[in-house]
Amino acid sequence: MLKRALMFCEGEDDETRRKVIRELSRLYSVNFTSDWSTTKLAYERNKLVEEITGNQDPMRDLKRKSFEAAWNLYPKLKEHVDGISDDKERFIACLSLALAGNTLEFGARDHEPDLDKLEDDVFRIIEVKPALDESQDVYRRVKKSDNILYVTDNAPEVVFDKILIEELDKYSRVEIAPLSRPVQDDATVEEIKKAGLDDKHRITPRGDSIGVWFEKVTKRFCESWDSADLVIAKGMGCYETLVDYPKKTRDKVVLLLRVKCLPVSRDIKAPLGSTVVKIM
Repeated sequence: MLKRALMFCEGEDDETRRKVIRELSRLYSVNFTSDWSTTKLAYERNKLVEEITGNQDPMRDLKRKSFEAAWNLYPKLKEHVDGISDDKERFIACLSLALAGNTLEFGARDHEPDLDKLEDDVFRIIEVKPALDESQDVYRRVKKSDNILYVTDNAPEVVFDKILIEELDKYSRVEIAPLSRPVQDDATVEEIKKAGLDDKHRITPRGDSIGVWFEKVTKRFCESWDSADLVIAKGMGCYETLVDYPKKTRDKVVLLLRVKCLPVSRDIKAPLGSTVVKIM
């Protein structure tokens, strides 16, 4: 938690950084209990750091740089899937690329992406079968769905999501749900527009909390969730929040993530560094 918070303070002076550490230590010492989830701690941490620094988008430069690296790779991603003629094989290839894109997360405790090796990492990831793999069932569910809600995760990952979303367009109406404003390195409407996904898809910002925390999402997002036949949710933040809402998720949510920290690895029962395609 402190590691990621200090990433938000790289441009601040020493006294500001010390104040952030002091105030966060106080926050954690009081609230680091079983009653507070990691996402709730992160939400309060982010608010506190923003209040002290006055910076509401501290990872903007990193998001821009990583988005550009992903966008430069986009032609090769398209080339990879465009050579596949079989519908099911193509869909699963698009799913694999969207899954591989989840490696682009900065600040996870046990994970450090290397933009200089992004192409090698992505194509290495898609060659390995997910540790939990329900891709075949996902394909069948997608073909039966009229409305799909796509919940995004990290900003540069949207480039990989574009591959899958445009494949989903063949089968269903797709609505995209990024965050309402910059939070950490997560995607907002800005990245959706940069990827060219705003013209043909309804965009429904979901709020300012990591993952899907129903107590803090927008009313419009709740309506979209309830009306969707299927939800595709990206990343560990979605997993960590949605497990608390079994009635809202049961047999409705496709979880796509790369396991990037040991606590999630233990909880979801998949090795660190592996990928997961799971219907909740």
